[in-house]
Amino acid sequence: MTTFTEFQPLKEIIVGSTFDFENFKNLPDKETYACFKKINEETAEDLEELVKILESFKVKVYRPNNLANYDCNHDAIKTPWFKTAFPNHPLMPRDVLGVFGDTILEMFTGSTGRFFENLSYKDISQEFFNKGYRWCSMPLPLMDNSNIVYYESNQILYHSANIIKCGKDLFYTHSGHDHQKGKGTNQGLQWIKRELGDKFRWNNINIGGHCDGKVAILQPGLAMTWNESWIPDKLLKWDILEVDSKSVLPDSFLNIRKQRWYKNFIQEYLDHWIGYVDETVFDVNVLSIDENNVIFTGKHPEIFKILEKRGINPIYWNFRHQYFWDGGVHCVTQDLVREGQQEDYFE
Repeated sequence: MTTFTEFQPLKEIIVGSTFDFENFKNLPDKETYACFKKINEETAEDLEELVKILESFKVKVYRPNNLANYDCNHDAIKTPWFKTAFPNHPLMPRDVLGVFGDTILEMFTGSTGRFFENLSYKDISQEFFNKGYRWCSMPLPLMDNSNIVYYESNQILYHSANIIKCGKDLFYTHSGHDHQKGKGTNQGLQWIKRELGDKFRWNNINIGGHCDGKVAILQPGLAMTWNESWIPDKLLKWDILEVDSKSVLPDSFLNIRKQRWYKNFIQEYLDHWIGYVDETVFDVNVLSIDENNVIFTGKHPEIFKILEKRGINPIYWNFRHQYFWDGGVHCVTQDLVREGQQEDYFE
């Protein structure tokens, strides 16, 4: 039971969850409640469709426990150092949970709203620990109600989505110390490297932000990106598919952003949920079931034709509110088990 790549046959996986919307029934603004409820319910429906796709390929799916509650009085979570009314949904396990070989790493991102997020996955991590996995957590960061600026921090913070796997090799993007858009700190990256020891070789991708939104490894010899300048030296001999980076935000999302409830509630209180979708290209954020079946959240006839010629079956999953949540299919999942051993694809 291990997972060493992004493309070996997938056997077990986590699919994230949204809130139990009963937590929001006391929202004072009825328009906000109605609109947010619709987005939440449709997201839950779409996640169920993703589960059906995965189960049709005999993949075992785990779902997190949603432990967080919303509090109209801004006191959902209180510690001696910080409080937050809006703890994150357990929608995107890829950010806070990393699985490398037989090791589960829990990570802290530096957001107070995500401080306790890994508790939503505790039962799953416990089950795999009982089966023989290593299970490690970053040291607790000391946080207060101010926003952490990565390049000013010496705490151990990192996002698992900064890393993609390819057998003996891990590819990662810069931390916030080395790039203005980096997610995490150099200390966080060093902690991960020390925990994993000499099992992997580390290869930098010269950009900040989540790696799974920059480069996708589809099968040995084939990768996909929306900017070829980010391809690291080790992948230069591979075939590279470059998708169109001119992502156009859908009208449905643009209309949502114009509404009063979005500006007065979402942007004011939930900006730590929604990211900065204007700079996100979801076309690269894909999930491979195996080397021949890949799930996409966009329809790209030209790319799909190329992939089909390579023996890859593109599977479309309609994630209606990915622009609202700023997360694609790779974000809302976390591989737990893939068939195969740790291979060296660059001997």
